[in-house]
Amino acid sequence: MDGTAAQRKAMGILVAIGELYGARGLVRITSAHVAGASYKMIGDPGLDFIEDFARDARVTVPTTVNPLGTDLRQWKELGVPPEFAEKQARIARAYEGMGVRPVYSCTPYALGVRPALGEHVAWAESNATCFANSVLGARTNREGGPSALAAAVVGATPNYGLHLDAGRQPTHVLDVRTKVRGFGFSLLGLFAGKVLGDGLPFVRGLVGGEDDLKWFGAALASSGSVGMFHLERRTPEWRKARTRGLPTVRVTKADLDATKAAYTTADDADLIALGAPQLSAEELREIAAIVDRRAPRIPVWVFTSRAAREACPAAVATIERHGGRVLADTCLEVTLLEHRFSRVATPSGKGAYYLPSLCKQRVILEDIETLMERFA
Repeated sequence: MDGTAAQRKAMGILVAIGELYGARGLVRITSAHVAGASYKMIGDPGLDFIEDFARDARVTVPTTVNPLGTDLRQWKELGVPPEFAEKQARIARAYEGMGVRPVYSCTPYALGVRPALGEHVAWAESNATCFANSVLGARTNREGGPSALAAAVVGATPNYGLHLDAGRQPTHVLDVRTKVRGFGFSLLGLFAGKVLGDGLPFVRGLVGGEDDLKWFGAALASSGSVGMFHLERRTPEWRKARTRGLPTVRVTKADLDATKAAYTTADDADLIALGAPQLSAEELREIAAIVDRRAPRIPVWVFTSRAAREACPAAVATIERHGGRVLADTCLEVTLLEHRFSRVATPSGKGAYYLPSLCKQRVILEDIETLMERFA
């Protein structure tokens, strides 16, 4: 397969998707974010597909890729089987051979990849898609790994759904009747995603910064198939949202408490794990300070980007001095946990949603400060 053939193959994928969804042709994109980099998730079939595609395909727009199945700099210390690590490294080499940036992160928006309001992109990874559409006002559907990679090669994506003005209108009003802070954003996202399914909420009564909205969107896009939300007085397109006549979902403290209880399936834990999505540099420093104040008796594993890890050597040293690990280029639910642990405590709503199925874990879903006190 030569370069022309690779382009044809990529275009064939996009045309098929466009026909399926009745797209209005293709729209040019300014960046792509590809999923399907963890060997644990894609296995040998995925490895074969990516290596075959990488022989001749090259990306034509700035492209990043999702987390790997392990930290390739620490796989031996983590007890990862050599065959797993070797195949994971092959996946990374294949992506890099296509010109994909070696940013193995589920939060490209935290690493300088921030499309502007109205820019069209092709992003896989549910939390990244939700953040790009909602907080940045960029336009992307919830791409799959192959479709995002095909879009990266062609430089365009099918023009339907969240690329269109009509596709960005809300379907429900989410009326938050309780104060939400910190960990509560994950609980709210889990609750709302389950209720809304593939809807698009207009949220009232909620105040939060970018990190708060990262956790809300990640959980929302996990328990539901939500690709975007509007937040009154906060997100860039909220004034364009038409809410008259929409059904309203009211959220109370009791709803959030019930959500926490529903996702808690263990009464003890072998590990405290943070980072689904990966932690920012600021969050990494905050966790280090919490660990230093009250080191738990079980290990703390923190998942972050390579850039954040390298930017915070003191925080990394603090966490690891207390028996924890700071892992880069991988993420909580796509890494190899099940060979060492069976019960994980986490404040991540996305983690609590996926850990039972993807990592065979029972879960304690709780605020990080409470977890540190409980396992001190």
